[in-house]
Amino acid sequence: MLPDMNDDIMLPPQDDPQAIFAFAMSFNGYEPFGSFEACAAAAKARRRETLEDLRNELFFACRASRHMGDDGYVALYAELRPLFERMLGRAR
Repeated sequence: MLPDMNDDIMLPPQDDPQAIFAFAMSFNGYEPFGSFEACAAAAKARRRETLEDLRNELFFACRASRHMGDDGYVALYAELRPLFERMLGRAR
């Protein structure tokens, strides 16, 4: 049996913007979605059905926050974290 790669995902604390940013940027949404446009469309769709969906949405929010000079991704992470935990099979 192959190891579950999800076991390697370490969720950062909700009160650590730098750790949230680093976690978000450890996933490059452009690769699985194939382009900036596809990555953006997937993030804006907010499907939230897979870990890839969640990681992409957070990745894209961090990219946008970097360009806008804000920390809007922190609130998004607080919203997404329970979904991450559920998908990863972890209790709070």
